[in-house]
Amino acid sequence: MSVGLLSTIAAVFYGGTVSVLALTATFARRRTLRREARSTLALLVPGRAVESER
Repeated sequence: MSVGLLSTIAAVFYGGTVSVLALTATFARRRTLRREARSTLALLVPGRAVESER
C-alpha cells in the first residue's frame, strides 16, 4: 500500500471518530456521556479547551 492511501485511511478514520464524539457530546441525553465525549475530544483535538457544563 502506498503512503498516500494509508494517510487517507487514517484521516478518514480520525475525522469519523471526532465527528461521532462531537455529535455525542452535543446530543447525548445523559450528562455523564456528554462529559466523557467532551473529555475524549479534548485529548484528540489539541488546543481546544473543555468547557465546564452548567
